[in-house]
Amino acid sequence: MNSPEHESLTILQEKLEPLLAGGRLDNLVDLLSLLSDGVDIADNALVEKLAGLFEGVVAAGWEGGMALRMAHTELQLDPPPANFRSLYALLRQPDTLLGLMLALRTLQIIGGRIRTGTLPPDAITE
Repeated sequence: MNSPEHESLTILQEKLEPLLAGGRLDNLVDLLSLLSDGVDIADNALVEKLAGLFEGVVAAGWEGGMALRMAHTELQLDPPPANFRSLYALLRQPDTLLGLMLALRTLQIIGGRIRTGTLPPDAITE
């Protein structure tokens, strides 16, 4: 019974024995089941929504990375003196203020969600 067809199955069985003994093959089956359920649930609207979300995250990462590279290059080429006057001059620029407003508003929203999501309702005092 050691024909070439049975020999390959025997080799596969030997390789799967540790997974079966440790119960790790069950995890693989569960993962495949979860993936199958995800494929069943995913319709065109969900795929488009996830694609839009991914595109937004990639665009934000790209813009942030490019801004960081540009700022680093500018500082390398023409380093301004590090003092409060230079910082104040930078803070007076409308683009800097707009960026700070965006960052602070984002932090405010995150803080509000953390407060309402993790604290019990009686602990919130506003």
